[in-house]
Amino acid sequence: MFLPMLRCSILTIFLAFSLLAGAQDWKVVRENSQKAFPKTVAAGNYSGIAHLHDDIYAVVSDKSDSALYFNFRIQVNPKTGELERVENLGFTERTDGTLNDGKPWLGLEKGFDHEAIVKVSDSTLMIASEGYCRLKEFPILPTSADAAKIGYQQNLWESRWSSSDFYPNYNFESLAFDPVHQYLWTISESTLRKDGQPATPQNGLANRLRLMRLNWGKMKEDSNKEEYSEQVSSKKDSRYMMTYAYQMDQPSTHKKADIYVMGVSELCVLPDGQLLVLEREAFIPKIKIGAFCKCKLYLINPLNSEVFSMKEKFSSDTPFLKKRLLTEWKTGLSLSKRSFANYEGMCLGPMLEDGSQVVILLSDSQDQYAGVLKDWFKTIVIRKE
Repeated sequence: MFLPMLRCSILTIFLAFSLLAGAQDWKVVRENSQKAFPKTVAAGNYSGIAHLHDDIYAVVSDKSDSALYFNFRIQVNPKTGELERVENLGFTERTDGTLNDGKPWLGLEKGFDHEAIVKVSDSTLMIASEGYCRLKEFPILPTSADAAKIGYQQNLWESRWSSSDFYPNYNFESLAFDPVHQYLWTISESTLRKDGQPATPQNGLANRLRLMRLNWGKMKEDSNKEEYSEQVSSKKDSRYMMTYAYQMDQPSTHKKADIYVMGVSELCVLPDGQLLVLEREAFIPKIKIGAFCKCKLYLINPLNSEVFSMKEKFSSDTPFLKKRLLTEWKTGLSLSKRSFANYEGMCLGPMLEDGSQVVILLSDSQDQYAGVLKDWFKTIVIRKE
């Protein structure tokens, strides 16, 4: 009896190791150099990107108080994933949800600071406003002349947070949407006030963040129920939100900066539900020469990880998400090079001929600051193998 049981145990262990050895995970196939397209992309403050359809993408600007988003055409090489053409086609919709019909218009609201955008349905988009500490759903209006007759869609979702929850300019910077599970993901750019101090070169801390998952499908399903009406604006409704603990890397420099930004600048959902996390560290000294921006692209799998309640406090026992570095790159400003690129937007691009997946990234040039910075775009090709 002992020998058959032993053989069975050995076989079980062998099969387990075989499955682990054969398990596929995402790897970087190719990292293409960043490119600028000054003839077709006017200077801007582009901060977020989402795929709409075909080769058309929605891009938000963190300084625009008129255009809800810009329509971009982005074409990549079907074999290599390299950028071939990027063009700003202008905008069709204003921040109040009406069409851009060429008539003079002055918005009543200002200072949106739109940082991220995702498509959450065939007819609506979600936009993160850092200026308003807000996540808000907007309609994708038709571009035909009949659009005005349709009117503004009702039952759109909005969630506002108190600015006191965040440090200045460190609230909503990221959005990602999982169309398979119908989950909306977001995370604060840096540590929340209640959780401690944000990382700086002087304190050397690692930002401790709370990754938030909203069950968008369930929430929208319940939105037609009477009891939901009082909870639509609740930012911490436990029925729909789950949270996870995420820890960033520590600052890579101890030098004093004139401007220093360390945080998660974007999220992106992969086809299998795993997430890409873009950690970004921007260091700018007073003289500007010597400025750099270091980006790290991590892979996490929160759906197979332990949750961490918004009410729990961080400690030595906190179940931080396991993260795996896919790639990292560094751009800078020197007397001979002007490659500095503050990457803030990321989304999935097309699938290539060999089945690889393109990830598109864009940087915020601060309106091509001082004629030195450029609106850089970049692609990274990944594949499960």
